Amino acid sequence: MPSFHLTPPLPFDLDAVVRTHGWVELAPWHWAGGVLARRERIGKAVGQLAVRQSAADRVIATWHPEDRTSARDPALRRAVHAVVGRALSWDWDAAEFLAIAHALDARCHALVARGAGRLLRGTTFYEDFAKTVCTINTTWAGTVAMSERLVERVGGGLFPTPVAVLGFGEARLKAECRLGFRARTLTRATARLLADGVLDPDGHGSADALGYDYLLSLFGIGPYAAAHCRVLLHDFSRLPVDSVVTAHVRDVLKLRGDKAVERHFARWGAYRFLGYRLRRIADRLAAD
Repeated sequence: MPSFHLTPPLPFDLDAVVRTHGWVELAPWHWAGGVLARRERIGKAVGQLAVRQSAADRVIATWHPEDRTSARDPALRRAVHAVVGRALSWDWDAAEFLAIAHALDARCHALVARGAGRLLRGTTFYEDFAKTVCTINTTWAGTVAMSERLVERVGGGLFPTPVAVLGFGEARLKAECRLGFRARTLTRATARLLADGVLDPDGHGSADALGYDYLLSLFGIGPYAAAHCRVLLHDFSRLPVDSVVTAHVRDVLKLRGDKAVERHFARWGAYRFLGYRLRRIADRLAAD
């Protein structure tokens, strides 16, 4: 069972990253005892991937392939690093945010300086996209259940590729995975993403090709979903406004209307979402 010692970009705190938002609760992710794990495809092999942090500058990734011959692949370390790095947002540089937060909010600055701020993501953009679709006009419990059914019934224990989702079909997504109206959104948007060449068959895509306006042009994708997908591509300039955000800005920040919300977060510039999210985390930690 190969084990790789990987060096994350610093500062980095696995526990803080995992807890930054709710993706850790969605299949196939599993978090327990400081270990983040999932069933994953790496190269041509399927197996169990587990990640834990052993020191401030050291992450240990363990790969247990179902086909043991793949453990001897000389390119395996590079492939594992790519999957782990994508999931843990290692391609995001915190330096600019730290400089801005130093002047705006000491608590947000302290959180990122200790290793928070990165977002747990899927191992492909398509996973993030499909899970975002599963958050539209539903409860969080509904999102969790839909993600579980996509993994179990479409992906066979893996998060399904766009090709697998199209092969499963809209009717079965609606009936068996209980996606409701989201089944049509997911299949039509998936077909367009593949036809336009912005996703490969495995679900990987370039942030440059997946711009906000392009995402808005997809069937069933509105401002919230487009902004949320962009956040998971490290574009924090927009606030994905859902019912949770609306309630917070109304009840806690006492803001009314889109213009008031925009003025409140404008000082964060390109980091509006992180300013919002990290302040909420800081408030939660202070209350504990």
